[in-house]
Amino acid sequence: MLKRFCVHAGHQLSRFYLLAILLCSLISASFALPAQADTVRIGVLSLRGDDKAMATWQGMLDHLNQQLPEHEFQLVPLGFDQINLAIRQRNVDFIIANSSIFVYLEKLYGANAIATLYTRTPDGIAVNHFGGVIFSRVDNSQLRQLNDLKGKRVAAVDETSFGGWQTGLRELQRQGIAPGSFRSLTFLHTHDAVALAVLRGEADAGFVRTGTLEQMELEGSLQQSDFFVLSERHLSGFPYRLSTTLYPEWPMAKLPHISDSLALSVAMTLFTQPEHLLNQHSPDGAGWGLPQNYQPVHELLRELKLEPYAYLNNLTLADTLRHYALYVLLVLLASITGLAVLAYVIHINRRLQIQQHALGELNNVLEARVSERTSQIEGLLDREQYLRSIVQTVADVNQIIITSTHRLEMLKSACDRLVSHPEYRFAWVAMLRTTEQGKCIERLVSSYGSTEQLVALTQAPEVLAQIQHAIESNSLTRLSPEQFSDQNLSSLALTSAVLLPLRSDAFSSADSMLCVYTHRPEGFDEDEIDMLDQLAGDLGFAMHAFMHREESEQAEASRIRNYEETIQAMVDMIEKRDTYTAGHTRRVAQYAELIARKMQLPEEQVQQLVKASTLHDIGKIIIPDAVLLKPGSLTPLEYELIKQHVTVGYETLSAIKMYRDLAELMRHHHERLDGSGYPQGLRNGDIPLPARIMAVADSFDAMTSNRIYKPRKSVDNALQELQQLAGSHYDPEVVDAAVTVLKDLDLENLYQAEQLPDSDLERQRFAYFFNDQLTGLYNAEYLRFMLQRDMHVHFQSLQILLLQGFAEFNHRHGWHAGNQLLKDFAQWLEKRCSGAMLFRVMGDDFVVINAPDGWLDGCNLLTDSPLQGTAVGVQQQRFSCDPAGLAALQDFLK
Repeated sequence: MLKRFCVHAGHQLSRFYLLAILLCSLISASFALPAQADTVRIGVLSLRGDDKAMATWQGMLDHLNQQLPEHEFQLVPLGFDQINLAIRQRNVDFIIANSSIFVYLEKLYGANAIATLYTRTPDGIAVNHFGGVIFSRVDNSQLRQLNDLKGKRVAAVDETSFGGWQTGLRELQRQGIAPGSFRSLTFLHTHDAVALAVLRGEADAGFVRTGTLEQMELEGSLQQSDFFVLSERHLSGFPYRLSTTLYPEWPMAKLPHISDSLALSVAMTLFTQPEHLLNQHSPDGAGWGLPQNYQPVHELLRELKLEPYAYLNNLTLADTLRHYALYVLLVLLASITGLAVLAYVIHINRRLQIQQHALGELNNVLEARVSERTSQIEGLLDREQYLRSIVQTVADVNQIIITSTHRLEMLKSACDRLVSHPEYRFAWVAMLRTTEQGKCIERLVSSYGSTEQLVALTQAPEVLAQIQHAIESNSLTRLSPEQFSDQNLSSLALTSAVLLPLRSDAFSSADSMLCVYTHRPEGFDEDEIDMLDQLAGDLGFAMHAFMHREESEQAEASRIRNYEETIQAMVDMIEKRDTYTAGHTRRVAQYAELIARKMQLPEEQVQQLVKASTLHDIGKIIIPDAVLLKPGSLTPLEYELIKQHVTVGYETLSAIKMYRDLAELMRHHHERLDGSGYPQGLRNGDIPLPARIMAVADSFDAMTSNRIYKPRKSVDNALQELQQLAGSHYDPEVVDAAVTVLKDLDLENLYQAEQLPDSDLERQRFAYFFNDQLTGLYNAEYLRFMLQRDMHVHFQSLQILLLQGFAEFNHRHGWHAGNQLLKDFAQWLEKRCSGAMLFRVMGDDFVVINAPDGWLDGCNLLTDSPLQGTAVGVQQQRFSCDPAGLAALQDFLK
């Protein structure tokens, strides 16, 4: 008996890289040597019997044999209990089976999925998922819920049947229903047998995969109206009756002994198979697509503890540690790291709270100090008037500290306020700096005064020496009149000076001094110095707080500059990849600004729109050159890849706080009013107005720009197309504004990128599209491109060389010899026709444009070229370079 199957993690391949690999595989296969046909056996799970399996898959088999004649493909129907033996004995090379069987084979034998089945509904919907149906006869009123299955006769396909048992078993387990509660459980091995057993009353309920009842009804075997579906679900877009969760459809998988090249050839052939050739589960056709993600199947089998998760039924603690030791270790390390980070964050937050509390307390303390100093001065009768004025001055300076927004502004205002007192003549703030020449005193700010007095008080060597000593000793220092006896200071009549340290707190060292000069005969009062010292402490604390804030602001400004430089660098990178994108973003920004101003949007919104327009294609950085620079129309898959640039651009910009608003606008510039846009399919008013403006500007520039695969439209034609699409794709008001501001646009004087290669590097990138991979000559695609873009005006002569009998040569000597003959003939033409444009077309024909005069004089193409002795003939045809001749050439190329 075949063991129960389970899912291993599904492999979902990148669409773009898979198609690229498949394309390379086909190119390589086209030049391979002929080989004797070998037999390739495809095993298929026969759900409904061998005859139906053969009828179902015969169309696919014929298609493979027709497209890959070097192999003989045979179909091998297998029952559930035959698959394991057939694979172990290598009786099959590929296997088509249900999802759980595939993942078990993947784990046990290393099978790899190369494609996933999809079916087509009558409405044209492609369905690549399936589930299970739990049903009873409609006239059995005792069976209406899953709980009613207890004590009933139940029929299923097989215990390893995914759709015919396991999907339904999962739903039963979630409802707490065990199969042991059934009166009986019978496995009938085919879906048809289960459905007929319920219909005949041989079973009360049955389990089959989705689509079985519908298919049997079309075949006339039964009527769906005779059945009632238990726990029925109705999912949008899913056409079949359903009782369970949906899971990915059947895969086709290759076994390990099959080469990757054969698997790729088979996969590519399956992708191109007409849908009417395959009626698996659907009379409206079916086909093959890219492999799906089989993780949901994986989770089902783990939940049911089926193979390869059956060991979970007897799992011990030692087994758990052995299987998941690495994960347990990782979780433990992550937890420890998380706790450490959390502790660090709590510590930092605590410090911030303490500092914030201290800053708040400062305001309270300052007010309390002013009140306290005022009370003390009022009690001193002899010094009341003087100290009261000092208190007022200190209070004013404290108010300056509280209301100032900048460090130097606060210090300058404090010095000016001090010298406004009648007894103070000058005040300044000195800072000790260390330079390459040594330590020096620098004047930060000073109060008003004459230039002579300023120089004498702030540059006198003896005074600077006293200030430096006071800063280094971190002490308050008084200066007597003898220490500043400069003759320029005689008019100030100074009697004393005090140097007050400016500290961040009472325990830190000073790096600055507040220097205050008085002409009061008694000099400074002790209480006055105390007040000034405390005022200096407040100034020092505030000054260092401002310094910390300035450092934080500088760091924030640096961070913003780094973001802007990074984003601009990304934009520059895209512009260097694609010259069209560079000009396009600038023009879209220009058009969007014109339209926005016409609609009288606020200036801030206009500037935001201009920035968003400049960055709207930043997501194209992920688009490969093969798609971004493709000279022709994009395939649906390539178009889907191009559409990803919107989401990538949004995710890139929204990660930066300052660009989030721009990211939201850029995200919606491909949305359309009727919901046909992308990425979210928004409609009407759900699309922001700036995004609607950007959509019109973007489309207008795309229409009026020369692209490598189509010429540009005139301004009038482009505006007419916008008007035709107004109301469906574009906002009519935006289109009206665009018509007004863009109708007189002169495209000839506006930079228009041609998206053509203008350097050796770009020409090398475009060689991917225009060079023949075998001979190195130009290909037919480039010739068509030249004709479409009117580049034929440079043609002086045009002729074609038709090789005759080349197919017979290939048949006799093989593709390798044929390829070598084509390369040799192409090299001979390059030497013979130096300066001419040479193209390889139609496989074995060559077009020569602007050949030198008389290039065949004295030359016989059959005897003087590599064609000698090959039995390959050549016919030379000449075309005129007028419209009739060019039309004849284009007809030939078709």
